[in-house]
Amino acid sequence: MPSFSDRALLTAVVADVTLILGYAISAVHPDRRVWPIGDNSWRWWFNWSALSVVFAGFPVLAALDRDSFISTERWSKLAGSGIAALGMGFALSALFELGWMESSGREGELRTDGIYQYTRNPQSVGFITFIIGAIIAVNSRKLAVHGILTILVYALFPFAEEPWLREQYGQEYDEYRKRTPRFIGWNLVKKLITR
Repeated sequence: MPSFSDRALLTAVVADVTLILGYAISAVHPDRRVWPIGDNSWRWWFNWSALSVVFAGFPVLAALDRDSFISTERWSKLAGSGIAALGMGFALSALFELGWMESSGREGELRTDGIYQYTRNPQSVGFITFIIGAIIAVNSRKLAVHGILTILVYALFPFAEEPWLREQYGQEYDEYRKRTPRFIGWNLVKKLITR
């Protein structure tokens, strides 16, 4: 019989794969998109049900499968914790700057200032950084599997959202897209280093 941590991993992986497929379909077929949510109730349920399982998978797997992977050295745990904290801080800063409603894919103002002048997807950058740090800090095989799939979710997410952003903001978005990288560009790296 599978252990509780095996069942938790399977549940998290199913949620990850569901989102990966949904966001891939959204990128390729915007008329069948699952993101952004907008005011559509089935999209809301699809995204937040799967994302809730994805988010819950991190503390559950961290608690159940700690130190089963590569390194149990104290320095790696400290480094991973620092990277995770930096990533979460970056993601939450971007979320608060944009606002909850617009972060959920509801129409609003196109943000091109603040952190959004350096990357078009600071929440994805922040969450990916958090996941990498969490994998290092927790040192869990199962969390690594879940984390890598979740990184793929956050890497696909912008491709699912971009057709909608073009529809909503037209030329303004196209100009923003030309001058601002999707994820990380040299301007963001310089800004982080000089702080």
